[in-house]
Amino acid sequence: MPRKDHYAPILRNWIYPLAQRLQGRDYSPAMKAAKKNQFLSFMDLGEVQFNKLRALLQHAYNTVPYYQKTLREFGVQPGDIKTPEDFKLIPILTKELLRQNNESFYSTSPDSSVYPATTSGSTGTPLKIMVSQRAALRANVSRIRSLSWWGIQLGDREIRLSNTGYTFERDWRKFYHEKIFDPIRNLLMNRKQFSAFTTTMELMHEQWSALLNFSPKYLFGFPSAYTHFAYYLQDNGIDGKEANLKLVLTSGEVLEKKQEKIISEAFGCPVADEYGSIEMGAIAHSHPCGVMHTMDDAVYVEVVKTDPNEEYGEVVVTNLDNWSYPIIRYNLNDIAKCVHHDHDCPLGLGFGVLEGLAGRKLDVIKLASGRIIYNHYFQNLIKHIKGIRQYQVIQKQPDLFELNIIPDYEIYDMEQNSTIQGVFKEHLEGSTIEINIVDQINRDPSGKFRFVISEL
Repeated sequence: MPRKDHYAPILRNWIYPLAQRLQGRDYSPAMKAAKKNQFLSFMDLGEVQFNKLRALLQHAYNTVPYYQKTLREFGVQPGDIKTPEDFKLIPILTKELLRQNNESFYSTSPDSSVYPATTSGSTGTPLKIMVSQRAALRANVSRIRSLSWWGIQLGDREIRLSNTGYTFERDWRKFYHEKIFDPIRNLLMNRKQFSAFTTTMELMHEQWSALLNFSPKYLFGFPSAYTHFAYYLQDNGIDGKEANLKLVLTSGEVLEKKQEKIISEAFGCPVADEYGSIEMGAIAHSHPCGVMHTMDDAVYVEVVKTDPNEEYGEVVVTNLDNWSYPIIRYNLNDIAKCVHHDHDCPLGLGFGVLEGLAGRKLDVIKLASGRIIYNHYFQNLIKHIKGIRQYQVIQKQPDLFELNIIPDYEIYDMEQNSTIQGVFKEHLEGSTIEINIVDQINRDPSGKFRFVISEL
């Protein structure tokens, strides 16, 4: 039986709202509005969203040097944007443009103070941006609201398994964050945190002990890390259901169906996925109805395709609340199939649906013929092979691939290697496949795991 948590309601009703207020964030009204917004019809919610979008655009045009210059160069004025279709007239913002013009995104009339934030750098050079307190507040309430769909309340005990210990700070700043700030923050937020970088047997045993002793309601972290942890439980005859979890929440990587199944079976609870970024905050979140709902009262999400016949497009997002440092039509370099608003949510939510989120654009494979392959393609090939615990496909040359496999030695048959090579060669137009049986596959510097990598 999980032990009663007397601290959670104190954190939920007093400490967290006070901490938000000290940062200039009026939490209670924002949370109340967020709870109300989710039950608006998709038409009413769309109107709220588009009104916020137009107001943001007008504000950016009046007060932000980058948009004053760029929109005039493209011959676009805020008054031209009368429909969502018109919004496509606004040029897409890339990471490189944001990096090159970093200082030009400050508004001369900010609506709240800002603080610096740095992206993980998992797709290249880390990017430093500014986030307004208002935008941070909206991201927080969106995430808290999404967790409530799964029966999780603010302040409920949590264990995290993510990029703990990874910081761009050095010297005394690194010591401060890792030894003072982060431990105190975790204590106040009623959570324990472990690093996804280290997966020794001793540390996983320590994590399991923490699960039993701390009695969290949910886990949060990279899906690859919890998949590995689920295998640890299985190999050691440990019943993960003893932890009495209500939810495992994954983020930072694309959650594969196989991973979801393994984690859910290991812990006997649902697995939800959270999609967001440092630049945009919370973007979309899994819902018990089986879809990933977009946070339409906080962000405007598009899937932009250069060819309407293409299956996937690039995820382009606008943060509707970062008025102090507006980031409009920002290409996250992620790919998905579409965003649609015709889903009849059984629980009455009017949010849109992000369909087919498939990871980063940089993880797309382009064969020598020019044919494009997405990482879901490899998932569908691998899922038919028994005994593969984890894999990583690396494209070395247009027609040369490396397949790293962590096997379940009790199930995996080495004779399958020739079969795998044959199947991959057939599907990858005669490409050469080198298979490596390994005990560990390295993560990128941010702690995230990439199933598919193109080195071209």
